[in-house]
Amino acid sequence: MVTAESAERWMQGLLMFLCLIIATTAGAQVEISFANKVLFTKTGDMDGVRLAVLLPAPVTNEYQEISALHSNCGKFYTISENKKVLYYAGIFDGPTLPIVETFVYKSKPVIIDFSQKNIKNVIPGTEPNDYLDSDGKYINLKNKTIRSLGDSLWNVSKDTIDYARRCYEYVATHFKYMKVGNWRTLSEIIKKGGGECGDFSTVFITLMRYKGIPARHNMGVKTDGSYHIWADFYHKDYGWIPVDVTYKNSNPKGDFFGVYRGGLIILSQGLTTFSRPDLNIRNYPLQTFYYKYWYQSGYGSVEGHHEPSKQ
Repeated sequence: MVTAESAERWMQGLLMFLCLIIATTAGAQVEISFANKVLFTKTGDMDGVRLAVLLPAPVTNEYQEISALHSNCGKFYTISENKKVLYYAGIFDGPTLPIVETFVYKSKPVIIDFSQKNIKNVIPGTEPNDYLDSDGKYINLKNKTIRSLGDSLWNVSKDTIDYARRCYEYVATHFKYMKVGNWRTLSEIIKKGGGECGDFSTVFITLMRYKGIPARHNMGVKTDGSYHIWADFYHKDYGWIPVDVTYKNSNPKGDFFGVYRGGLIILSQGLTTFSRPDLNIRNYPLQTFYYKYWYQSGYGSVEGHHEPSKQ
């Protein structure tokens, strides 16, 4: 005979079991085959079309392992130890042109234990001081609002970690989430009082760099093909410390400071500078792709559609 008391105990046990599965899955490693694809399409009637395309290419870093990286065209260029791109420059003859890079992705969840100073989240060969400068547009260390806010938070902080946590909590609670659909400059973000994940990360990163703390964007796609950006900052005792201000904004009771649960394919870390005869960008947030095209005669345009997906 099943009593109300036994049924309640059974339900409590089931809920605890489900919570355990969810908690375990959230921090589990995930390995998948993935394609980062851009499909270009011509409209109108153009002759002699030439196309130059730049795609970010994933590399093994603190949060992921990448293997079996291939492309159907173009050439991979290594910009630094933790940054690679696929560059294609050539004739666009047919009505469509797919540019695809495929790879195997394995996530590496990270939870910083602030009681352990001998375990650093960092890969060999990277230079944290590469992520200290201002570019005057996305990361503007002369911005008056940043300087005022940074000084006020710094003056009440016990140390660097405390300052970072205060910045993380301040940006999450004082900026609003807004669908804007594209990257915006720091001044635009501050003027509007909010933005998307990249904007939240930009404000946090600028506050870090203003006080001489290396910080950077982690830009890419989730394993379901949707987009996300989050930040991390460097500390000499712990290495790179992940910080997701956007998640904190949407879930104020959650803890996203020093915690990365996996599932984001990082395509770029930090802003990208790349120069070739057909294409030149400097301090550009390369999360999806960048392209230019030329044609000899006729009329029309070339459009690109980003299509990241599991294989």
